[in-house]
Amino acid sequence: MGAAAQIFIILIAIMAPVIILLFISEYMRNKRLTSEQLHELKMEMQNNSNSDQDKEIAELRERIVVLESIVTDRSYNLERKISNL
Repeated sequence: MGAAAQIFIILIAIMAPVIILLFISEYMRNKRLTSEQLHELKMEMQNNSNSDQDKEIAELRERIVVLESIVTDRSYNLERKISNL
């Protein structure tokens, strides 16, 4: 084996762990960033979902108020009694 081949093997033996460590650290950094972004998206989705639910609840409450006013109205009771006759 020539001197150049020995130097090449030594360089590979030294550089391989460094390159592997660089890949691992980059992978971990990307994984952390992705996890943070996923968490932010989940929180945003939950907040939007809650506001949509709040709007729907408010609309349903308004409908209940209208229905209660219709049912408790005297003319409604009178019409119901007439139709029962």
